[in-house]
Amino acid sequence: MKKNLLFTNFLKFFLIFFLFSSNICYSENDIFIAVKVDNEIITNIDIQKESNYLIALNNNLSNVEKETLHKIAKDSIIREKIKKIELTKYMELGQESDYLNQVLVNFYTKLNIKNDEEFKTYISKYNLSLNEIKRKLEIETAWNEIIFEKYRKQITINEEKLKKELQEKINNAENVTSYFLSEIVFNANNKEDFDKKLNEIKSSILENGFNNTANLYSISDSSKFQGDIGWLNENQLSDITVESLKNIKLNEYTKPINISGTGFLILYLKEKKEEKLKINFEDEFSKLISAEKNRQFNQFSSIYFNKIKFNTVINEK
Repeated sequence: MKKNLLFTNFLKFFLIFFLFSSNICYSENDIFIAVKVDNEIITNIDIQKESNYLIALNNNLSNVEKETLHKIAKDSIIREKIKKIELTKYMELGQESDYLNQVLVNFYTKLNIKNDEEFKTYISKYNLSLNEIKRKLEIETAWNEIIFEKYRKQITINEEKLKKELQEKINNAENVTSYFLSEIVFNANNKEDFDKKLNEIKSSILENGFNNTANLYSISDSSKFQGDIGWLNENQLSDITVESLKNIKLNEYTKPINISGTGFLILYLKEKKEEKLKINFEDEFSKLISAEKNRQFNQFSSIYFNKIKFNTVINEK
């Protein structure tokens, strides 16, 4: 009896292994490998889960063409796998912590959800579990920590220059213009790749709207929340960004702005307002420092990710 049980368990293991190792095509309802990232596998179910995740963050994506959403979900899960593989060289994933729980709270608060139970109920509609969301947030959080540790000593900020520029803006303006913005960040390997991606983004904006397109094409963390980055006043933006925004009207988007080392930025102007200048210099300066640090960290993150992606074997079935 014991031998028969061992044989049965072995047979089950063999069948599961065979399912995930072969290149046989299965019917739509079966599990099959869609992509291999080094030794990590991505199945059709993983891609469907990622699609569900994206729709959970932005319900409007349910109206996007199925093939487009499938492609974006696949690219998204490939990026996550690449990060996961790199992270496991430095740490053990799958850990619980108070910090991760707080990240989760901050995450669902942006979706106007009040607590864990409400969030569980919400994501269950998309066949997602709280643990699955936590694991995704853990990867993003751990990735940011690795980037911080690797590059924090390379962050260079010319504080005197920033102070001077801020003071000049304050001296030369009685009112300050604030913009409510959404963004799409993308990168390109060459001119041909740039033109191709830009055309895809423009077509998607026309068909799906800017916010849905940010979900689909932007490589920025803000893509999870339809690209929204909120209110920023012109003192917090670079001169080239302010100039680009002055050339567009409400509900229009800028031409791509080259952000060195990170890629290209497209900004969408949702709202605009003029405010009487009431600036606390120290507060505003602190915001500028923070924004510059984030810009440089995002730049290093993009460079590092592209480097490890280049050395990763990705096989699509």
